[in-house]
Amino acid sequence: MKLQKLAAILLAMSSLLAVQMAQAQDNAQKQVELAELAKLPVKTIVPITAKTREQALEQAKVIAANPDADLAEFRIDLLDFANDTKQVIALGQELRQILATKPIIATIRTHNEGGKLTISDADYGKTYQAYLSQPQPFMDMLDVEMFRDQQVVKNTVKLAHDKKVLIVMSNHDFQKTPSEDEIVKRLLKQDELGADILKIAVMPQSKQDVFTLMNATLKVSQQSKKPLLTMSMGKLGTISRIATANMGGSFSFGMIGEASAPGQIDVTQLKQFLKMVQPTQ
Repeated sequence: MKLQKLAAILLAMSSLLAVQMAQAQDNAQKQVELAELAKLPVKTIVPITAKTREQALEQAKVIAANPDADLAEFRIDLLDFANDTKQVIALGQELRQILATKPIIATIRTHNEGGKLTISDADYGKTYQAYLSQPQPFMDMLDVEMFRDQQVVKNTVKLAHDKKVLIVMSNHDFQKTPSEDEIVKRLLKQDELGADILKIAVMPQSKQDVFTLMNATLKVSQQSKKPLLTMSMGKLGTISRIATANMGGSFSFGMIGEASAPGQIDVTQLKQFLKMVQPTQ
């Protein structure tokens, strides 16, 4: 009887060790992926800004064919059927096929942060849970707004990581540029919440505001190893989308056709500018 009990304990310990080893391997792989994303050159992101399925598919084909577009952002909130989870998932799977090896960032930009969709925190969490509960989620990365209900944020981060989906945690201020200390605080808070990529977009009211954003980016890059996606919006802030290569940034938004935020420039021009200014590693 004692031998049977001992065998059961050893078997349980062996199973636990196997799970821990698998988790360690997953964590190591994720660190490798993040390290690659953080390396220069800066990766370009082009948004899919369609209202209909047909428009989305056409935009995806254009992005897939453009060598200057490294990633695509699927702006779900801009769709006419953004509230129809089944339709969104079906379209997401179609986009996945078209974009092939180009990673997809799935984004519901809520009205609170400059987007088109008004949605409660609970429904925001349930919608993302539905996307992630698919056997094979259509996205490689998921944009999660940091100021949604904190339990919803934490639950979404955990589920995404369980499904091997990276988290782009975001914050947007279309009215102003917070202080440098506040920008740093928010980005580091995203890191604490489990974000894989730290994102903030702010609106400058002066030239100094643009430098505030860039200085904050540099500070965070010295305190966190996570890739950074930061920008000062509007025409005044356009330079930040290029200078991010010198300030510790890892990504920059460009456009093909219609912009998803003020200040975006054509992705081919963006790529050329980034090549000119980014330092060698």
